[in-house]
Amino acid sequence: MLTTQALTASDLFCTLLQNYAQDLPAAYANGDVLVASTSRGEMRECIMKFQESLELSVACGDTLPCDLDTVFPLRHMFAPGTYAREMTLPAAHIIIGKIHKHAHVNILSKGKVAVVTEDGVRVFTAPYSFVSEPFTKRIVYVIEPTIWTTIHSTTSTDLAEIEAELIATNYDNLPCADERELLCLGE
Repeated sequence: MLTTQALTASDLFCTLLQNYAQDLPAAYANGDVLVASTSRGEMRECIMKFQESLELSVACGDTLPCDLDTVFPLRHMFAPGTYAREMTLPAAHIIIGKIHKHAHVNILSKGKVAVVTEDGVRVFTAPYSFVSEPFTKRIVYVIEPTIWTTIHSTTSTDLAEIEAELIATNYDNLPCADERELLCLGE
């Protein structure tokens, strides 16, 4: 996960997401896709380019990185066959998530976020729960302080093992090339 505060290069991006979230027509339900004007492949490319530009901005010193452990406190919980990861997200931050290999449950128990995925832009306002599809990568703009929990099926309690089991480092490392092609190619 890459994150930062006070982004100069992405102020417009944040403003657009916040405007979508603030001025939602009554017809939109919590979690509805607000903007989806490009293909899934084009959206994926935009998300990856945004991450690359943010990483470059941090490397060049134009954007200040934040200490993840301090700014985004995590709480790890385990039950038989289940791992839950609860993250506290302060307002006005951007989080670029990792690519998860498997579907998993997400619960927003507090707050409001604007989320960009391959499907478009959505706004989630707590309380809200949904299932994240496999191979999803997101950009999250935190509008209001948020508590976001993801719940994963695993027998491990070792965080490094869990990360290796659940996370793909890039789209080329997805578990099945056929599945990757179906999800990547455009539609």
